[in-house]
Amino acid sequence: MTLLFLSLAGIIAIIVILVSAKFIKAGFEARSEVKDQKTSENVSQEDEEILDKLKEKNLSPEDLKKIYEDLQKKK
Repeated sequence: MTLLFLSLAGIIAIIVILVSAKFIKAGFEARSEVKDQKTSENVSQEDEEILDKLKEKNLSPEDLKKIYEDLQKKK
């Protein structure tokens, strides 16, 4: 009888772990997506700040093209 209860408890524990593993995995995936979105937003804000600084300097179109080409080479 004790063996029956122990095996039943083991089966229930395994089922609970398997069911909760799906939700834990989904939580980790959602968390990583949120982090990716935050980093992309931070990068875009930095780009906007750089563009604003460049606009303030009143550069010629040729200077802007050189800066753009330099940035493309770095990537």
